[in-house]
Amino acid sequence: MKKSNLIPIILSLAIGIYLGNIIYTSYKNNLKLEESFNEDNVAYILQQGVYSSKDSMNENTKNLTDYIYVLDNNKYVVFVCITSNMDNANKIKTIYNDKGIDIYIKDINISDSAFYEKLKEYDKMISNNSDNNEILNIEEQVLKEYELLMSE
Repeated sequence: MKKSNLIPIILSLAIGIYLGNIIYTSYKNNLKLEESFNEDNVAYILQQGVYSSKDSMNENTKNLTDYIYVLDNNKYVVFVCITSNMDNANKIKTIYNDKGIDIYIKDINISDSAFYEKLKEYDKMISNNSDNNEILNIEEQVLKEYELLMSE
């Protein structure tokens, strides 16, 4: 190999490494930005039960005043509350447990940021309230908001 060919090869390698490092750094920084803006909003649903038929669901929800159900894999999933605050989830679970209704807390991700912001406002009202009926009335409004979101 001639010395005259060695200099362009070394120069090409150095430029390639330099440009590769710039591209890698740029890509890495973009990933961090995407991760911070695409984080899902964690919320909690209070699930009352899962039923194989609508008749079974109707029979087992007679003692509930407000609830929503979704059809998931041919099963009717009933939930009575959505909240972004785990303390509120536990507070509402206790209200239902005191009525003899078993409730399970499950976490979900809410992709609609406008609904999530409304949910946080409702959570502030629940956090500052100790009247069980008033808390359940607030949750009734949350469920109605969620129903509107799902019907769009």
